[in-house]
Amino acid sequence: MDLRHLRDDPATWRVLEARALVLAQEKAADAETLGEEILTFQLGPDRYAVAARMVQAVQPLGRYTPLPGTPACVLGLVNLRGRLLTVLDLRPLLEQVASPPQAGAALLVVQAHGIEVGLLADQVIDVRHAQRDLSPALSGTVGQSSLNWLRGIDQDLMVLLDLELLLADPRLAISDTGTREL
Repeated sequence: MDLRHLRDDPATWRVLEARALVLAQEKAADAETLGEEILTFQLGPDRYAVAARMVQAVQPLGRYTPLPGTPACVLGLVNLRGRLLTVLDLRPLLEQVASPPQAGAALLVVQAHGIEVGLLADQVIDVRHAQRDLSPALSGTVGQSSLNWLRGIDQDLMVLLDLELLLADPRLAISDTGTREL
């Protein structure tokens, strides 16, 4: 079908432009009412979500190399297309029992503040729009550790994480001697 004749007819062109403007306004209104897109995943018995715009890739975990002398939340390193990527297991940060990755575990490659890491996920659930109304996290702290990177809990009891604050958590820092910095 040759569409060049549509450009040559001013009346048809005006109708198409008007329709395009209406569709663009509807899409903008939907984005405002629906909230940001999030990627949801399972880790242990709990469900979590991160901003989808910060997720660079999702892939099977595959082989990883454990790193001695690192915090318990550092699962190890993976080779991602020739680049070494640190893999984090959030369970120790949440003061949950860490366990070896399950068969079929996924790696969420995320980036914030120029830092790229992989997050362990037992299962990726879906990508959807976040609920606007979040309840505060049950506790802003777990033990003595501040968890300011827990943005809140939605009506489905899913915990929304703030990746920028998570990757700035001082418990992720490793000194030049290979020990945790507090």
